[in-house]
Amino acid sequence: MSSPRDRARTLDVSLLKTLSEQAVATPEAIYVIDVEDRALTYGQTIEEVRRWAFAYRRAGVVADQHVVTMQHNSIESLLGWLGLAWLGAVEAPVNTDYRGALLINALNLTQAPTMLVLEQYLDRVIAVADDLTHLKTVIVLDAKGEMPKGPFELVSGEAFMHQAVAAEDLVLPKPWDIMAVLFTSGTTGPSKAVRLPWAQIHAMSTGTFPVEDLGPGDVIYNPGPTYHVGAKVFPYLAALSGGRHVMRPFISSSAMGDDYRKYGVTTGAIVAGWIKDPPSPDDAERPLRNVLTALDHPLAAPFSERFGCRRFGCFNMTELSSPIHYRGWDAVIHDEVGRMSCGVVREGYEARIVDVFDQPVPVGETGELIVRADAPWVLNAGYLNNPEATQQAWRNGWFHTGDAFVADAAGNFFFVDRMKDCIRRRGENISSLEVESYVDAHPAIARSAAVAIKRGDHAGADEEIKIVVERVPGQTLEAEHLVRWLIPRTPRFMIPRYVEFIDALPLTPTMKVQKARLRQTGVDGDVWDREAAGIELPRHIPAV
Repeated sequence: MSSPRDRARTLDVSLLKTLSEQAVATPEAIYVIDVEDRALTYGQTIEEVRRWAFAYRRAGVVADQHVVTMQHNSIESLLGWLGLAWLGAVEAPVNTDYRGALLINALNLTQAPTMLVLEQYLDRVIAVADDLTHLKTVIVLDAKGEMPKGPFELVSGEAFMHQAVAAEDLVLPKPWDIMAVLFTSGTTGPSKAVRLPWAQIHAMSTGTFPVEDLGPGDVIYNPGPTYHVGAKVFPYLAALSGGRHVMRPFISSSAMGDDYRKYGVTTGAIVAGWIKDPPSPDDAERPLRNVLTALDHPLAAPFSERFGCRRFGCFNMTELSSPIHYRGWDAVIHDEVGRMSCGVVREGYEARIVDVFDQPVPVGETGELIVRADAPWVLNAGYLNNPEATQQAWRNGWFHTGDAFVADAAGNFFFVDRMKDCIRRRGENISSLEVESYVDAHPAIARSAAVAIKRGDHAGADEEIKIVVERVPGQTLEAEHLVRWLIPRTPRFMIPRYVEFIDALPLTPTMKVQKARLRQTGVDGDVWDREAAGIELPRHIPAV
């Protein structure tokens, strides 16, 4: 076992370093393939990343600048991210549903002078131009030819990459350099931008799956989107194993099974569609063999048994690096009330469950999970331009997760619930305050409160958004009208499913909404359901 002094040493790591080494060792091996069947070898990837670095530098991007990107998960998004990193610049990918206040916050918080977007999102950027303080150049990746005049310098992707050559004078990033900033929902204000060092994303990748058990024959599924940490982890995991990864523009549960079969995916997640099919003699012969299972996913055990997969799990968040994970493959443990363990504390980390004063609670009692690491830079480097939030999270030398946990005497950690007032919907961490800000903009609404409605009883179950609304006196606003009004104004993932009108929101003595009471009411009574009403949300919604 390594000594504490050895564990405290930060390794010289970055994805660019690993890719460079693989490009020398196996230049012809395929590294990435997308669902349009475009592919790059390790050697070609390094060459293309150098071209992107050249193009960004020619466009005026310099070290330490942030570049906001708004695009789908693609080979171009991968090359652009790494090209920026090789310049010492920092990518800040944002949700493609961002619009209005969220988009303004992201661009002004990062102070980005340059942005890269797909053409379908350009109207949103132009719509908020008067509120942007730093943006000067917008690269429209999929636009060709001359660009119209606008409030910024508009550059087509064709012009951006024209005659770009591989830059040769590039220095590999250090483990403490910031590889990207990723936005995570704030629960007491606007979304925060997490600064992730290269050492953190390396530690996260090696903690998500046992990388030593993967190899050049493995195919890792990377369904995006760009603004999720998985879009950084899975390319790194592929490079560390010497294998390849498959990129999809955005998550599609209906396409997942076909993708797995077509590309021979060995490492991914549960395919819900497969378990619904009648059993077949070739079930266990499918290439998929390594499955990352969510907390107590009800299909995990039957899926793994039927299709011959081994399971692995971990606890992670954008600010961490998988500090708690399974003891080994298929090390699934449940407590006496049926909760499934996230695993045990990984070597090189410490984790405690504490009360509000950061004092450890007795074994078996619930408290907040806090984490720290032996080596520097393997956890987040704070929140960009937000010292107050950084100080609040990094109290007493520990990172405070805001999540409620319980541990048993054997060191198994069990997730109980979120302590933060955050809603988790289809992979998105959604700030209730941000949902409320969009709803409250309607002139007929006096005040609203967004709460989570769980879609299952198991820990970590997906959640839907319920908005509880107090109308302006005399107004007769109806739920369907409110939702249809929100659709063109609100990020798609923030549009509520449930709407309930109430005469007056319940308040505490300090005039805060008692959201616990609103959660308890669930969807009983006069609660309107968007899905039951048959209102579908279009994927591309023009800005208003």
